[in-house]
Amino acid sequence: MRERILAIPGAARTQMRLSTEAAQGLDATGFESLTSEIEEWTDLDGHLLAKNHPEWSRSSITTAEGARRAYDLVGDIGPNRLPAARDALFAVLEDLQLTKPQTVAEWERTVRFLTVASGSWFARKKTQVISREYRETREALNAPGKLSLRADRLSDLEEVIGALDEGLGALERVAGLNSLDEVPHADLAAALERMASGRTTVANLPRIRELEASFDRAGIDNLIERVGEEISPENAVPAIEYVWLGKVLDDLEFEDRRIASFDGRAHSRHRDEYAELDRRHLDSTPLRVRRLAAEAIIGTMNAHPEETTLIRREAAKRRRHLSVRQLFAQAPHVLSTLRPCWTMSPILASEMIPAERRLFDVVVFDEASQIPPAETIGSLARAPQAVVAGDSRRLPPTAFFGQGADDADNHLSLREDIESLLDVSGVLLRDKMLQWHYRSRDDRLIAFSNAHIYGGSLTAFPGAIVDPPVTHCLIPFRPISGVTGTRSNPDEVERVVELILEHAREAPHESLGVIAFGQHHANNIDNALMRRLSEMTDPSLDDFFSESNEERFFVKNIERVQGDERDAIILSVGYHKDANGNLPYRFGPILQEGGERRLNVAVTRARSRLTLVSSFSHRDMDPGRSSARGVVLLRQYLEYAASGGQILGASVSDVPLNPFELSIMEGLEKRGIPVTPQYGVSGYRIDFACAHPEQPGRMVLAIEADGASYHSAPTARDRDRLRQQVLEAKGWRFHRIWSTDWFRNREVELDKAVQAWKNAVETSDSDEAPSAVEPPHEVTSDLEAHSSPPPQRGPRPPVPKRGTRRYNNISDYTSSQLVSLVRWIESDTLLRTDEDVMREMINELGFGRTGSRIRARIESAIKDARR
Repeated sequence: MRERILAIPGAARTQMRLSTEAAQGLDATGFESLTSEIEEWTDLDGHLLAKNHPEWSRSSITTAEGARRAYDLVGDIGPNRLPAARDALFAVLEDLQLTKPQTVAEWERTVRFLTVASGSWFARKKTQVISREYRETREALNAPGKLSLRADRLSDLEEVIGALDEGLGALERVAGLNSLDEVPHADLAAALERMASGRTTVANLPRIRELEASFDRAGIDNLIERVGEEISPENAVPAIEYVWLGKVLDDLEFEDRRIASFDGRAHSRHRDEYAELDRRHLDSTPLRVRRLAAEAIIGTMNAHPEETTLIRREAAKRRRHLSVRQLFAQAPHVLSTLRPCWTMSPILASEMIPAERRLFDVVVFDEASQIPPAETIGSLARAPQAVVAGDSRRLPPTAFFGQGADDADNHLSLREDIESLLDVSGVLLRDKMLQWHYRSRDDRLIAFSNAHIYGGSLTAFPGAIVDPPVTHCLIPFRPISGVTGTRSNPDEVERVVELILEHAREAPHESLGVIAFGQHHANNIDNALMRRLSEMTDPSLDDFFSESNEERFFVKNIERVQGDERDAIILSVGYHKDANGNLPYRFGPILQEGGERRLNVAVTRARSRLTLVSSFSHRDMDPGRSSARGVVLLRQYLEYAASGGQILGASVSDVPLNPFELSIMEGLEKRGIPVTPQYGVSGYRIDFACAHPEQPGRMVLAIEADGASYHSAPTARDRDRLRQQVLEAKGWRFHRIWSTDWFRNREVELDKAVQAWKNAVETSDSDEAPSAVEPPHEVTSDLEAHSSPPPQRGPRPPVPKRGTRRYNNISDYTSSQLVSLVRWIESDTLLRTDEDVMREMINELGFGRTGSRIRARIESAIKDARR
């Protein structure tokens, strides 16, 4: 309702308000009906009735028959009866040299005077004496006592005046008009002429009156009366909506405490408290899992002491251990509980884990798009449930049958994409799409794949830097001698090496990877880089190219990079034009079926930026020459990179703004904040991105409102923590505008937004860009920092040791004494097996050796203590 009110133009915002009764009698259906009636009323010019047809506006005609009869009377009286009566009367009065009266009522009195004046002396004298009207009429006409008028002429005059009087009376009755005979005849003639010109109006009059009666019942008659004056016809419906919704909202403020008591500061505080508790909950989850796992281990070891003994014995050995398969066969329960999660290839699972029983609850296949189905059978046989994780748009399994010959026409490796586990399992298993994309620090790095591969289904978050994270380095064409084929352009190789060294010198803190479309080109880049490095004496480069780096530099072909990611990626096509400037369509695996998958993998490996290097542009590729999906996408990506990502509208969105968002944007712009609404390209868009006033290419503040994007989030965690956390990890500062606060006091909320923007501007220059984007669900805190030392035991129960007073044998102790000692031992909450408790009990009791009777008593006490 508030959003709808914000959409209403200012010209329709009236100070009028509906009564409570009127508002309560108007539901959504009734309002829609009333809206249609108002629109119909203005279409019928009901608001113009008083202005254009004042006579008809006073009419009470409510039926079509009445309208037709009234219009017929107007058409008869105006051009016929009124002129006939006037001409006849005025001719008589002219002959008698008498004054001409103005109104029809005066005409009637004049005719009556003439009738009497033309009669006997007695009649005249009687009338003169008793009739005040007669005297006044005679004086007005300056008439003598004796007038001479022929009977036939008087009769004609009486007839036309009577016809006029009858017609006016009928018109008054039918049209609901009054005192037409009191109107001066010239004005009456003009009025009748106006009435005659309003044929359409009088025909519509019954419907207009019906609609106005409906407005009266709805309680909006006072507002309707202002339409055409202070409210324009086009604003009539918005004005009604404004007063209706305004009244409903006013009433809700009194009736619903959730609305009346809303306070943005308190709500933000609750949100912040929730976000902090949610983070602490996630941080502590590993501790809870470890505790549960440890409890499960203790329980299993207690239940299977023989297996426990076997594993402990194997762990103590230095050599001649049992194989994992043998150990699984002899101690399946304890081994699988000690290590509940096992990571291995599908083939190793068949070798290491016995197939006689299902030792695991679930088997998870990661990167399933690269696993041939046959390799998974052994793993599937060892668990009752399966989770298959993978991306069908990524690389499939590839069988290598050999390497093609180095001839001029064909440099393709002979490969065949085969069916994957992901392909076959999709028929049987339920799909769950993971839509949030974390790797890219700027959503333009994933925007191309999102649009062309994933159909826009991914949610990625915009970066705070407007400068394009995707660029294209085009190598100029020149005929190159001594080069066989078109697989690897030497100029492109040298340019890639220069870009590598430039990165190593200027951004050594950022990891780098080079992806080549073909292995031949990758080898050339690697060899050229090694030569350059061997020729250089720059020790500062050693650390960057060190093999010990956690994310070490690599040069790989497109087939080998799935699963890799780096801060920066150089993607080098390698394929180039021949000596004549023609571009052979020999693009290696991109040409094959599934080539779009390889390109998708290549263009999504970068976290911060990607540089595409090629010896040809999208303009060099004929769109109609190849229908291979990979080739089509290659041309499109060349164009995308050449435009710096602008081909998808990287910073300016065409997403329409709703009235609430428009209201905020207008307010921010009026306060002088450089703002871009709906900032982003891939699924998630920042409501309002505010730029640095002196660095337009740098966004410093994300302003979010609780509008459609906020309400579309499926969980509180998504909308109130994760989105803000991801944006802050990408360098954004964050400010929230609550719609209720905005609706109540727009200027105060604008003041807060302006201050948040100023604070962001002041601190943005000193902040360092984030070095990595960590998935919000990843635990980033030190687990041990959240763990506290186990509680200390309380005072030891007064259970004497053996040899004290009369305590010499186990039978000398009562069951309650033994149980209290067990509970004291376990009161520090440390996990112990029954055997561990047994040893501590024997030590506390002071027995040197343990016989069957001692063990039986202590085992019984352990069981009783845990009940």
